[in-house]
Amino acid sequence: MKKQESIDIIIDSDIKKIAESVFEQFGITKSEAVELFYRQVATTKDIPFIDRNLNNTTIEAIKELNQKENLSTYRNFADVRDDLEV
Repeated sequence: MKKQESIDIIIDSDIKKIAESVFEQFGITKSEAVELFYRQVATTKDIPFIDRNLNNTTIEAIKELNQKENLSTYRNFADVRDDLEV
């Protein structure tokens, strides 16, 4: 038998009620719903339902990183903050 563990979470009561209503419509328990979420994360090594559409700024930054041009290097985080003037 596989080892099982419990988790404690705190969630907005209105969201909980709505979600549990949806779970009921699908015929699953809260535990099964949470396990489905965990299984998806474990399988994909990613968080489901996050929009992964990249905007143009992000795409250009990725291209710049891949080309390794115009990249700044820093010795420590303080140097980064100085460069960004924050």
